[in-house]
Amino acid sequence: MGISRAQLSSAPPGLDWVGAIPNPIDVRAWPLREHKDDYLLWIGRMTPEKGPHRAIAAAHAAGVPLVLAGVIQPGQQAFFDREVAPHIDGDRVRFVGEVGGAVKRSVFARARGLLMPIRWNEPFGMVMVEAMACGTPVIAFPEGAARELVVEGKTGFLVDDERAMAAAVGRLPRIAARDCRGWVAEHCDADVVAAAYERTYRSVAHRGSARALARV
Repeated sequence: MGISRAQLSSAPPGLDWVGAIPNPIDVRAWPLREHKDDYLLWIGRMTPEKGPHRAIAAAHAAGVPLVLAGVIQPGQQAFFDREVAPHIDGDRVRFVGEVGGAVKRSVFARARGLLMPIRWNEPFGMVMVEAMACGTPVIAFPEGAARELVVEGKTGFLVDDERAMAAAVGRLPRIAARDCRGWVAEHCDADVVAAAYERTYRSVAHRGSARALARV
C-alpha cells in the first residue's frame, strides 16, 4: 500500500501492493477563505528539486508578488544564497522563513495560489492538500503525485514550465475555493482516509483467510 500511485510506480518489481491511500488531513482545522490576497505562495525545503527559483521566475513573469516560506536546512545555504536571496526585496519577493500553526494556516488561506514547480517524483506533497483545504488552488508541474492531486480546472492547473505557470496565474479566478476544499474533504479528510484503511485491512485479511482455507 502506498500514499499515491506515483509512489507505487517506484516500488520494486514483483511487490504485491493493494492500492494507494492518500495522506490524511483534518479539513476542519484549515480555514476556508474565498477572498484572497494578491500574492502567490511557495513553501518547502530550499532545494533545486523543490524549485523556489522557478517559482520566483514564474511570479515575476506573471507580475504577481511571491511569498516564500520554508526552512533552510544544512547544506542548502549555498543554493539559497545563489538562486533565491538575490531576488528577495520585501515587496515582489518576500521570504518569511519557516512557518507553523495559525501563521501557516493563514499564509495558505490568504494566498491567491500555491506554486509547485517541482522536478522530482514527489510521492505526495502535503502542502498541496493543505493549500486546497483552505480553498487555495495549486499550479504545479506534472511530476509525482501532483498529477493525482491537481484536478485540472477544479483544484488547480498542471503546467510544463515557468512560462506556462505564469500564464496559469491569470486563470486562477476560474477556480472556486469551495471546489478545492470539497475535493480534499472527499478524498483526503482524516475520516475518509481512516475508512479507506479499514476497508483495505479487511480486504487483505479476508484474502489471507481465503488462501489459508484453500491450503487446508
